[in-house]
Amino acid sequence: MDLEMVLNELSLTPATDISTARQWMSNLISTLSEATANHRVKRVLRTQNDINTVELAPDYPVARWRNDRDVDREERRFLTAMTTKAPFWSDVAEEIKNDFDLSQVWHKEDQAKGLGFAWVSDVLAVSLFSSERWNCSRLELAVTRLEDDELINEQIEIVHASRSIHVQEHADWIKKRIRTRVRDGSDLWNRRDELFPHLELCDRVCEQMQDLRTGNPMLGQVVKRLFELEEYCQNWTSGAFNPDSLPSKATPESEITLQQFGKEHTFRCLDGPERIFSWHLRMTPGKWRLFFSIALGPGKIIIGHIGPKLPNHTYTT
Repeated sequence: MDLEMVLNELSLTPATDISTARQWMSNLISTLSEATANHRVKRVLRTQNDINTVELAPDYPVARWRNDRDVDREERRFLTAMTTKAPFWSDVAEEIKNDFDLSQVWHKEDQAKGLGFAWVSDVLAVSLFSSERWNCSRLELAVTRLEDDELINEQIEIVHASRSIHVQEHADWIKKRIRTRVRDGSDLWNRRDELFPHLELCDRVCEQMQDLRTGNPMLGQVVKRLFELEEYCQNWTSGAFNPDSLPSKATPESEITLQQFGKEHTFRCLDGPERIFSWHLRMTPGKWRLFFSIALGPGKIIIGHIGPKLPNHTYTT
């Protein structure tokens, strides 16, 4: 399946002169080429808006770079092809903003909307190598979000590249993302036995997955959480369930919640009985949850609900 790239708009700071700008662009083309030619990343670069207006140096926008005969013709053609096949990431983010309850994403002191979109969509973030700030294969972001009237701060990490060597470091990650990427929720459901042999998905989850359309970043979040549980199960051969071994925070519902809303947390499983689903993972950003049961013991987890959070004693709708 396809894996795309998103351009980090914070890296688009002007160079002091045209010669330096040409060098930066040549490096960007080399990075994109490494990803597409050698690692089968899709030849699409999502940008915030029309990249032609970006100032690479004083009086030297990308539009002028495209017509600069001192720039290699193939480099110019390559960028044109990369940036005309996909909508702007800002347009997509606008379309799906109601699906997320995300306040802000920051890199250092700057709000990082493009990097935040790359994180939510689980795609490769790329930067113009305009400063040493972007000379790294991973970026740490600070996420501030509002959940149940509580302001929550998180530190997350995303895969990133500003040089071809960074792309090479991500070879295994890219290969896995391409192999496990799904078109939409229906494709995810149909491939569940192939992708998640240690997970048992209740029938009701099928209907919930149908709403995950192509291009909805929540789809990537669902896949990511399912793989976290699948990989945990592969190593869970004995002993009690250990939530601390999961990459994401897993928590059970409180006894008060289960007493008040036990029916809303009870789902029929494939082996016949109805079970109460208490353990859950958050889908961040947003108010979606993945509820699961460990009733079958080591090596198997049942998925009972993937969708909006279920009612609890502090949240009833």
